[in-house]
Amino acid sequence: MNTKSLNLLVLFLFFGIYFILDYLFFAPLQSMIINYVQSRFLGHVLTYSISLVPLLLGAMLLKPKGQNELLEKFGLKGNFLQGLSFGIIATLPMFLGYAFLFTLNRKIDPNALLINSVSSGFFEEMIFRAYFFGLVFRYTRLGFIPSILATSLLFALLHLYQSQDLGELVLIFGMTFFGSILFSWLYAEWKFNLWIPIALHVLMNSAWMIFDVSDNAAGNGWSNFFRFLTIIVAIIMTIVHSRKSIGGLQIERKNLWLKD
Repeated sequence: MNTKSLNLLVLFLFFGIYFILDYLFFAPLQSMIINYVQSRFLGHVLTYSISLVPLLLGAMLLKPKGQNELLEKFGLKGNFLQGLSFGIIATLPMFLGYAFLFTLNRKIDPNALLINSVSSGFFEEMIFRAYFFGLVFRYTRLGFIPSILATSLLFALLHLYQSQDLGELVLIFGMTFFGSILFSWLYAEWKFNLWIPIALHVLMNSAWMIFDVSDNAAGNGWSNFFRFLTIIVAIIMTIVHSRKSIGGLQIERKNLWLKD
């Protein structure tokens, strides 16, 4: 078995271990930690940090060993300020549009805001973008399309609990599925700087929660209009940045399906 095939096997094996342990133990472990630290947000962060251990072990086993620094593998050595400034500029349409059209959500729980924006945004990008998409795309022969499909499908399925009927289910699946594709493309085009999708994810979630927009990811006409404006701004900024950078666009026809 060659190195890239072995890497693929390792990545899926350890993701499977992570997924099973997360399904069986995340909720009781989180409850126990929250009771101990007396903070829902801190309990959420600590539980997610512990749950990442199988993924960290899987990443450490990847070859070549010359690229085995975990921060680099997970995209956390990227420029944090670049990611933050990108996220702020890209989400201006959402914040400005929602501020004009919607009222502030005065019932918001600070713990819920921190958990569903900062903590969830960070850890979902670590799991789905950095590990499940990023490492598969960077360390195996699989190209962008096969690397992204499984990631986006799973990411979308895990958000379906928010739906109340079939219409909402279809909308939520579509929004989260294509959102996952967008975040993965951004991650690749910004040369695997994970702070780019993290900032966008966190700030988009924050705008959605700070203003009384919607109870789920489906949204409505005006909320989605400004969300799509944010997506368009993010895409334009990324294309302009990539064309000015050495090497140009990272996702090309030659690496869409399989790489040498």
